[in-house]
Amino acid sequence: MRLSRRLLAVAEKELKEILRDKLYLSLAFGVPLLLFILFGFGLTLDVNNIPFAVIDQNRSPLSRALVDRLAHSRYFAFQTHLQDYQKLYEGLIDSRIRLGLIIPPNFDRTLYTGRPSEIQALIDGAFPDRASAILNYLDIIQQEFNRDLAMGWARPETATPYIQVESRAWFNPDLQSRNFIVPGLIATNLFFYSALLASIAVVREKESGAIFNIYCSPIRPWEYLLGKLLPYWGIGFLNYFLLVALAQFVFHVPLRGSFFFLTGAACLYVGVTTSLGLLISVLLRTQVGAMLLTTVITLIPAFIYSGFFISVASMGREAQVMAHILPVTYFMEIVRGVYLKGLGLQQYWPSLLILAGFFIAFFGLSLRRLKKRLD
Repeated sequence: MRLSRRLLAVAEKELKEILRDKLYLSLAFGVPLLLFILFGFGLTLDVNNIPFAVIDQNRSPLSRALVDRLAHSRYFAFQTHLQDYQKLYEGLIDSRIRLGLIIPPNFDRTLYTGRPSEIQALIDGAFPDRASAILNYLDIIQQEFNRDLAMGWARPETATPYIQVESRAWFNPDLQSRNFIVPGLIATNLFFYSALLASIAVVREKESGAIFNIYCSPIRPWEYLLGKLLPYWGIGFLNYFLLVALAQFVFHVPLRGSFFFLTGAACLYVGVTTSLGLLISVLLRTQVGAMLLTTVITLIPAFIYSGFFISVASMGREAQVMAHILPVTYFMEIVRGVYLKGLGLQQYWPSLLILAGFFIAFFGLSLRRLKKRLD
């Protein structure tokens, strides 16, 4: 009982410190929600509404049909007809258009004679991934246009059979990047911000000198550290519920798996991230240093190595090693698997064991460092 009272006393004191600072409390909940909304709406991998302009030197029903096919697709957004190449080049340079289509004067006559007619497509290659997507979209629309031409001109007795491939995308049938990005933002946000909040838990008392009272008190090191950890664990867990609510009601990302399993995994994950922040707080001597170090080792690796943009299996060997020493990699796999594929404990119990191992390691290192200081 005495042990639990001491632990709860530390947790109560830390909670009062948090509640006393209204600015800190507002930042604890406001900043992660703001970042989540900004990245959720602003960060997208979809390539839609690509602005394009046309120099139509043919001006035939056939050339207009081709332009209309592009303009009425969800991939392209028609801007204007141009008369000369110079304005087309200026539009590409100024990024007002991403695609310039040049249709030659003999476009329809060449097709009517049964020969292929060439069309020039000028693509802004400043963003290679976007340029590659534009090329793929053009290829798809070109194939559809050629198929319609062949079906319209062929006579029934001479019609050539063809194979029609019907493709379906599993897990994300609409291929909306929001369904992929928003769950990933839950993982990266909790990794960075939960650790950042906890990174000042102990170092704040070092700067003020209040830590010497702890050194002289009968409280056990593990009681002190766990008491420090619990309030930040609770804040991170509350942030998790707020982020899931935003994903559901603002971004409309469907949750196909078990909410209860995801919540349990998130509780463990927040414990890992806050214990990492606690370890940094024990090791460093200044709040500024602790916050900077936490930002460097959480925010940047979370986006680069966790599989947020690129699958871990597609990375190089060195990058894969880096990915597997980060807790966010394992929770990234869990949260996306639950959201997109409806997976659960049967598939992800090894990841939960690894996260539990991270928590034991981070908290154990913090305890060992504090014991050395007490000795």
